[in-house]
Amino acid sequence: MPYLISLFLFIFLLNAAAADDANDIISNRNNLDPVVQLTVKEQEWLSHHKRIRIAFDGSVPPYSFVNDSGELEGIAIEVMNKLSKRLGIKFETYPSTNWNKLYEAATTQKVDVVATMVNRPDRAQWFIFTQPYLMKSLVIVTKRENDTIKNRNDLAGKRVALVKGYQYADQVIKELPSVRPHFGSSMLDGLNAVSTEKADAAITFMATASYLQTKYLLTDLKFAAIYDGDSANKSINDSIAIRKDWPVLAAILQKALATISAEEMQAIQAKWVPSIKPSIDYELIWKMAAAFISVLVLLLLWIARVRRQNKKMKLSKAEVLTTNKILQTLKTDLEHLVIKRTAELNSSEHKFRSLVENLRNEYFFYQRDCEGIFSYASPSITNILGYTVDEFTAHYQEYLTDNPINLKIDEHPQWSIQGIPNSSYQLEIYDAQKNIHWLEVTDTPVYDESSQCIGVNTIVHDITLRKQADDRLIWLSYYDELTGLANRRLFADQLQHTITMAHRTKLSVSLFYLDLDRFKFVNDSMGHAVGDEVLKETARRISSTLRDSDIAARLGGDEFALLLPETDTDGASPVAEKILSKLREPYIIQEMEFTLGGSIGIAVYPRDANNGEGLLHLADTAMYHAKQEKLGIFFYSESMQQKKLGC
Repeated sequence: MPYLISLFLFIFLLNAAAADDANDIISNRNNLDPVVQLTVKEQEWLSHHKRIRIAFDGSVPPYSFVNDSGELEGIAIEVMNKLSKRLGIKFETYPSTNWNKLYEAATTQKVDVVATMVNRPDRAQWFIFTQPYLMKSLVIVTKRENDTIKNRNDLAGKRVALVKGYQYADQVIKELPSVRPHFGSSMLDGLNAVSTEKADAAITFMATASYLQTKYLLTDLKFAAIYDGDSANKSINDSIAIRKDWPVLAAILQKALATISAEEMQAIQAKWVPSIKPSIDYELIWKMAAAFISVLVLLLLWIARVRRQNKKMKLSKAEVLTTNKILQTLKTDLEHLVIKRTAELNSSEHKFRSLVENLRNEYFFYQRDCEGIFSYASPSITNILGYTVDEFTAHYQEYLTDNPINLKIDEHPQWSIQGIPNSSYQLEIYDAQKNIHWLEVTDTPVYDESSQCIGVNTIVHDITLRKQADDRLIWLSYYDELTGLANRRLFADQLQHTITMAHRTKLSVSLFYLDLDRFKFVNDSMGHAVGDEVLKETARRISSTLRDSDIAARLGGDEFALLLPETDTDGASPVAEKILSKLREPYIIQEMEFTLGGSIGIAVYPRDANNGEGLLHLADTAMYHAKQEKLGIFFYSESMQQKKLGC
């Protein structure tokens, strides 16, 4: 049955083309790999441009680099060789592999194509970009014995090796302005800088670092952390860049790239990066799915065109006779072609159905025409959002939340329709139960056989759980998990901010350092579970006495810090008395009743210290004095320091 359906489609396609298209079909078969379907205009363009100059960056192994014999090799070179064979063209390699020189040559059109370039808005005036085909992850590399850098935030204030002129270097400096950049001309320079301790860390591509470590035996280095591992992050992924005035070549190369299967790309990558464990590339999978959907849409368009052509053919007997002669001439070759295409279609259909079946609880997709009208939506919308397909397509805009991130979502499909490179974007939407979902959206333009955009295919990924996990991690990095109060890190930030504001307004700030009395006895004799409940209850009692503008933090164990903006000595004293009164009230936990109490040391800005660290230290000193002398509350004074020096 699949054979008959495919034969029917191809016969109708040939009928639609008729005599005017017969020569073009024969020309395609003789000159091109059958998997690259070019228009007559594109074929003519290639025939008039025999000399296409291409440049490769020679310093980014294993993507593209100059080997020990002075020859170019790597993943990008193998991909471009495949495109050359499939398009029947020969690239002329630009002699320089230095990035800055080849980039300058490309902007002045001394180079027609750059094999690897990140798509950035500032480059749109010179280049047209294909979809990214080299997906990268940025990693942090340190000396093996270095345990001070475990995530990207630990790079603050450190010497970081970067490659000058590369886009990701600007990204790092923008995201971490306190780093001290150590620029080199290549990623190998960066690794050597770390090895020789000229830099604390290097940020480089994972595959590049793995390749260079193996080749140059840099055994004293390690991968400390992932800096940016999101494969959807187009700011580090490479596309093919084509000179701005050659849009036809950009379309040709994009079509040729689409013919390289996931298996072929994985085989190329495995050859150059054998040590990196393979991972599921969801972006590539969904690109394949989008390509398959595009084929189905094109087939439907072909059928519609054929039907229109058939009506015209009934009016012309001579045209029918001509078409029959063409069919007779191509009959033998057509049968073999149909068998091959049927097998490919069945294989693709099986893979696509399996993909949709396995991922229906995370992904859905839909199609819209150039006017934004839905022509199709997948049933998996119901699994994810609870709406029927008809409800979603009719009321899509009404389900969006008022989050500002949703304001520009209508612009992204229009960019795709106009051929403007468009990265994935996010939106926030209500489901049928009014719960909020976060969705990651990727638009892909759909073209007809005349290379005219006829709509947009959209793949949607539900990333709600990932967003919630990210928010939870952010919360844990600033708040104490047990009590919900600010942790030491957040308190230090707020202390510095409060002192800065107090300096401007010429007002005082009081800082309390509080320690519970008898807490160790309760924790040791009644158990840590009771101790945890005591700390939670203490946090509630402290918070109930403070103003909204005051800040309470747990510094560790049974020690707390309180920050009272716009509060001098006279204002701090009654607040401290109220807190101690609260702490002396009985604690009733697990049917046990006991009393505690506390000791509070107070330091005041700017009377005692003019910076946060000093103020905290003096309040801590006053607290220990209050505890030793059983005073309950004690304000820091210079006499304490003088007594200490006298001892």
